[in-house]
Amino acid sequence: MNTVTLDTTVLVKGIIPPGRRKKDPVYEEQFRLYSIARNIISEVENGNSIMYIPSVAAVEVAAVAARLTGKYKRGILASDYVKEQGNIIYDVYLLDKAIKIAAGTKISGMDAIFIACAVLTGSALITDDKKMYDAALKVGVGAKLLRLLQMR
Repeated sequence: MNTVTLDTTVLVKGIIPPGRRKKDPVYEEQFRLYSIARNIISEVENGNSIMYIPSVAAVEVAAVAARLTGKYKRGILASDYVKEQGNIIYDVYLLDKAIKIAAGTKISGMDAIFIACAVLTGSALITDDKKMYDAALKVGVGAKLLRLLQMR
């Protein structure tokens, strides 16, 4: 069974369809990424993959979903959905590893927490953040960049 750690970029893109109304190349790329992320999340929903997320992801998803939709309730619902679907790894278990990753790669603390989650759970990190992806590879995490994935 696949185990994955999904970054907020993937979670939000898979939960919230593109809001762009104009059907142009930008929309087409947004919809492609949404479809791939949605497919990854569907694998978790169907029990074909196990998702691990750091606890801070639930907070970040709430903020981003509310900001993108302009709706408080949508932020709460998105966060609840992620908590229900994922196995939450609390920050206390990630702290020491995340500090070492942050110092070693010089990436943001938030990125280091997601990478530490993947390291500690032995899962693949899926992100659409190129810096996080590169840092994950640097520390030996099997990482995938959403924009380079194809639909299955």
